Amino acid sequence: MSKKLNPWKIPTLTHEHYESLKKEYELGDVDFELKKNPTFIRRGLIVGHDNFDNWIKKSKEGKKIALVSGFMTSGFLHLGSLTVIKQMAYYQKEYGAEVIIPIADLEAMCVRKTDYSKVKKIITEFLAHFFAAGLDPKKTKIYLQTKNNNVLKEAALFTSKIDMPQLEKVYDRRLTLAEAFSSLVMAADILVPQKEGYEATLITLGIDEISHFILTKNMISILGDEFYPPSITYNKILTGLNGSKMGKSIPENSILLTDNFNIVEEKLLKLKDKELDLCNNTGFNILEWYSEDDILLNKILELEKGNKIEANNLAIDESIKLCKDLLKKHQKAYRDNFKKAKKIAEKLISD
Repeated sequence: MSKKLNPWKIPTLTHEHYESLKKEYELGDVDFELKKNPTFIRRGLIVGHDNFDNWIKKSKEGKKIALVSGFMTSGFLHLGSLTVIKQMAYYQKEYGAEVIIPIADLEAMCVRKTDYSKVKKIITEFLAHFFAAGLDPKKTKIYLQTKNNNVLKEAALFTSKIDMPQLEKVYDRRLTLAEAFSSLVMAADILVPQKEGYEATLITLGIDEISHFILTKNMISILGDEFYPPSITYNKILTGLNGSKMGKSIPENSILLTDNFNIVEEKLLKLKDKELDLCNNTGFNILEWYSEDDILLNKILELEKGNKIEANNLAIDESIKLCKDLLKKHQKAYRDNFKKAKKIAEKLISD
């Protein structure tokens, strides 16, 4: 691709984009088996990886491993967010990974101009969703970027090792000071766990965020033997209602995890009778990530070859049925975990 993706914007990606990015960044295929053969692997929803096989190897050897994935407090979580949380819960349960979640409140305030008064409520909701989706609070480390002195110190030290032109070359665009420092804090989020005794770390990102990981690799190269290359998997994004990625900052483009089902149904029905490619089709993407019915997905794929509108309509109808059950179960678990989440959130903010 001639122009790098901007990780602070909401992208629209096609099958051609994914293939181009894989080739450009020499990403590997996940062509090895994982425990219980999860749907996100067998359906190719992990579109590429870097060094992931090494993380699996370290896990099998009984080494201390971690998975790191950050969430920005720029809005409320949605079905796209849940695709990542479900993977985190899977690796925690099946591979014994300790999950580390940086809450990117600093980035939200500096880059997205989020009012800090909203952060406490957002963090409580985040934690309730994390636990509702299966993350074990006892095996999950959660911190605010603004409260983690080790991360902030490392990011500050990085500023002496890289200059603005080098940063802008990674992102292929002019950066604000807020974007530049936030990107270095994200690199520190990824690398600091290595100083805490983890022998392998896995990062899971949407492929639109690939520039952040390229910066991290550049920092490792600049710093020499201080850090080892982490592993990374890149996810296929879940398409929002307007054809671009679901985003926390654009709730009207997303299926929020707290949306009333009638609102969800209304949002999805607006997509019917349209000729949409299944690669970036909201209904089909929801089924790819959350349905266990391989026969249904194959039926929709076959139908698309002859009639895209019929394929889209079937995908929308089936995704509405799935969302009704999925959100009902998740929202009950969310309510059950809210009190626990609020207590942990209050401690995170007050520390």
